[in-house]
Amino acid sequence: MNQIYLAPLEGVTDSIYRNTFKTYYGGVAKYFTPFISPNSNLKFTTREFKDIDPEQNDINTTVPQLLTNNSEHFLWAVGEIAALGYKEINFNLGCPSGTVVAKKKGSGLLFYNDDLDKMLYEIFEGIEAACASTGADVPEISIKTRLGKAEPDEFYEILDIYNKYPIKELTIHPRIQSDFYREPLRPEFFEYAVEHSKAPLVFNGEVKTLEDITAIFRKYDTVNALMIGRGLIANPQLALEYEAGHALAFDYDKFRTFQEDLLSQYIAVLSGEKPVLHRLKEFWAFWQELYPNNEKALKKIRKANRLADYTAALALLKHP
Repeated sequence: MNQIYLAPLEGVTDSIYRNTFKTYYGGVAKYFTPFISPNSNLKFTTREFKDIDPEQNDINTTVPQLLTNNSEHFLWAVGEIAALGYKEINFNLGCPSGTVVAKKKGSGLLFYNDDLDKMLYEIFEGIEAACASTGADVPEISIKTRLGKAEPDEFYEILDIYNKYPIKELTIHPRIQSDFYREPLRPEFFEYAVEHSKAPLVFNGEVKTLEDITAIFRKYDTVNALMIGRGLIANPQLALEYEAGHALAFDYDKFRTFQEDLLSQYIAVLSGEKPVLHRLKEFWAFWQELYPNNEKALKKIRKANRLADYTAALALLKHP
C-alpha cells in the first residue's frame, strides 16, 4: 500500500506532538522533524537534541531533517544523528522563509547550482568517514525540495544535479520559493520529475482530503508516498481514512482527549502559561476547521491570555 508521511512544521510537529499523534491516530509511515540547523559550534541545542532524542522518538519511523549550506556542518550532524541509531536523514532544500533564504539555505540554495552540486558531492563523498568517526552505520539521505527560487524552469537543471547522487527519496513541493504557499501548485514540473528522476518520488503540497490523496496516487502511479503537513494537522484522522479506503465520521471525543493530553504535556515541559498558550494556538490555526459555526468560541481561544480562559473557551465549542 502507498504510504503517508507527516511533514515537518516548525513550532507544531515537535516530538510531543508526533508521539501523541501516533498514540491517538497514526496511519503514518514516517514522521519528519522540524529542521535542525547545524553550525560551526558543532553542537546541538538542548531543544534540537530533545526533538531527536532516541528516548523520546521511535528511530524506526522518525526522520531528522537538516538545514544548512555547509557540507562540513551537515556531515558532523549526520555522524552524530546516525550514532543515535537513525537510518535516514533528510536535507531541507524547500524552506521558503525569507530569513532562511537570505542565508542561502533551504530553497535559497536552489538558486546556486554550482554550490548545490558541490555540497551534495561533498556530502556523499564524506558520509562514510563522518559516520566512521562516531562508529555509526551510514544512513540514507533523502531530500525535500522546491522547484527553484525565482523561476520554475530552474527545476530542470536542479533535477539533473539530484540525479547525480544516490538520494533515497526526493520529496517535491511543486512551487518555487517566491510562491511561498500562496500561488497554485505547478504540477507539470512534478510530472517532469516522474519521467526523469532517478530517485523515488514523494509528492507534497495542498493535500487536504481523502479525495486529494487518492487522486494523486491514481495520477502518479509510480509514486509510493505522500508527505502531508497542514492537511494532516487539520484532520488528524486523514491517514486513517486512507487506510480504511473511505471517509470516517470525525470522533470528537477522541480528539478532545488528544487535545487534553497535549495540553498536559506542554504544561509539564514549558515554563509559564504564555508559552503553553502560544503552542496551543499554533494548533488551533489548523484545528478551527473542525469546528464550523463556532467563531465566538474560536475567537475566545485565540484571545485567551490565561489557561483558565483557554479551557473555558474550549467548553463553549460545539461540534457539528
